[in-house]
Amino acid sequence: MSIDLQDYFNLGLESTNNTVDNAGLINVFRTPVDTSSANLNRITFKIPKTGLITSDSMVTVQFVGEADSGNITPNFINGAIGCIKRTRILVDNKVLVDLQKPGLAENVKLYSRNTQIELAESQYKLMGNQFRSTVNSAGEEIFDIKNSRYYETADPDIYAIDRNIIKGVSDSKVYGIPLKYLGAEFLEAASLPVFLLGQREMVLELTFHSDSGQYACNTFSTSVIASNSVKVNLANCELVTTHIQLSDEVEQQERMNLVNEPVQYPLLDTYVINGVVPGGVVGQASNHTYRLNAQNREVHNILMVPHNQSGEDDKSMLCANQRSMSLGNVTLQTRVNGQNVYDRPISNQTVLYGLTTYSENNMALKLPINACRVDSKTLVNFRQSASKFYLDYRGSMNYLKQDFTNGNAGVFGSGTLFTTAAEIDYSVVPAVNASPDQTDQRDMLFYVSVSKLLQIGATTIDISY
Repeated sequence: MSIDLQDYFNLGLESTNNTVDNAGLINVFRTPVDTSSANLNRITFKIPKTGLITSDSMVTVQFVGEADSGNITPNFINGAIGCIKRTRILVDNKVLVDLQKPGLAENVKLYSRNTQIELAESQYKLMGNQFRSTVNSAGEEIFDIKNSRYYETADPDIYAIDRNIIKGVSDSKVYGIPLKYLGAEFLEAASLPVFLLGQREMVLELTFHSDSGQYACNTFSTSVIASNSVKVNLANCELVTTHIQLSDEVEQQERMNLVNEPVQYPLLDTYVINGVVPGGVVGQASNHTYRLNAQNREVHNILMVPHNQSGEDDKSMLCANQRSMSLGNVTLQTRVNGQNVYDRPISNQTVLYGLTTYSENNMALKLPINACRVDSKTLVNFRQSASKFYLDYRGSMNYLKQDFTNGNAGVFGSGTLFTTAAEIDYSVVPAVNASPDQTDQRDMLFYVSVSKLLQIGATTIDISY
């Protein structure tokens, strides 16, 4: 089942937002997999070196299971992105992008920069994410079944899925994941002049999760899906890239200019620093200090994601393992270059939520409060639904993002140069031990965004910080 491009994006819709002098045609190339390894669950593509690659570019992915696999579907939070375990982009065998679990980092952008209509229509068609909530007649927050692919059966306690069911090769839907959601966020700011690479290769490497519970979910009326119930159809993956092709005269002139001066392409790069939050006890505070070795780098923001470790708790019916878990009542202080960022430690959960909003140009997450936080105040002041769907996503989208930009435009000069390792004091008091269990040990993933410089010369490629 091949992807129909016209169903997923309007050709050139984003590419034409940024004008290009003497631009020629806008072309789309569909590139098959260059190398594939079923054992490593990894594929690579050679990116076409024609014109300028744009933010419309994407990778197509198809999930396959048994011909009659029941009600297995991509998770509702970020859909197909959740299957990506690691993304790497190499230019002339030098690493430009290396990002683990990009879906977790993109959830904040996905649910802040898009409107509800865009999420429900454009993003759902493209990637299969479909998280929506509503309020019932009793004033309780519940998962919105009427506007999702779940539906009630004749038995009110049993639900089924009628769309995006993962089946065999001929029946399963093909999804598109934009490269800008896989670590290539720089394409949103400026198209990359890949025609200047000449004989040097630009390679995209994708590693998929081997455990389908990381990105696929089921209804709660059926048993937990096995780790190998769903696989990515490696042979059917394609790289669909959109290129602005310049005139031959302009391209030739730009190549000649490389002899005298390399082309500089500043970009934002995101990488992960791994930490751990040890298990705790309800009502008892635990204090942790994380040192992030980002010195001598210009940092723009840091996203903190408390993430499930492996185990049965990962097999969520709505989120799969694409969750950033609420850990209770949080207190935060950050030290950068030897000075506290905040006058006093922040313990107000609303202010902590606001930090994430500030980092996204004052665009708040389009998520209900109980999806973002589960602390002593939400438990007391907000009515709690007994719905299994509600308990499944409650506290599963707790993102904490700190902004270190200074208001300047561009890439370099608009962040904060870290001269020493940053220190983050993180104190947490678990509020509940069920739905979610805030006493379990978690991974703490720090997504750090820094300035980076790609220099393309006549004979060399340099990637500096």
